[in-house]
Amino acid sequence: MKIRQANYKDVLKISPVFDEYRQFYGQSTNITGATRFLQDRMEHAQSIIFVAEDPNTGEIAGFTQLYPVFSSISMQRSYILNDLYVKKDFRKKGIAKQLIAEVKSFTKSNSGKGLELSTSTHNKDARALYTKEGFEQETEFLTYFWKSV
Repeated sequence: MKIRQANYKDVLKISPVFDEYRQFYGQSTNITGATRFLQDRMEHAQSIIFVAEDPNTGEIAGFTQLYPVFSSISMQRSYILNDLYVKKDFRKKGIAKQLIAEVKSFTKSNSGKGLELSTSTHNKDARALYTKEGFEQETEFLTYFWKSV
């Protein structure tokens, strides 16, 4: 499996996988919206997407998306690993682990402080993987969310 940073030309190949990811989390399918969302993130350099691509077929097997953020306290950049998804047919082949390794490497090479992520409490497979990959559950700070709609 080839892991590489996606570019604007990849959006149409990533959109169906991104839409599938959203459906995994209970959202309705919306390919047009998914495409528009990804195009907007890339056009405005608001996220970094890495894809796992089958080198023989060019099929996108999975992806991860990072959002850069900054810490005022440490005065450093870090990244939110907001999305990580591997298509069902490609699971249990180490692809998620490869994607995580790539974003760790990217974070280090860009002088990032670290990676932050969140996942559903019900997603036990993902939680086990994150723990195995060295992510620690946050205990010092509480996270709050205000919903405007």
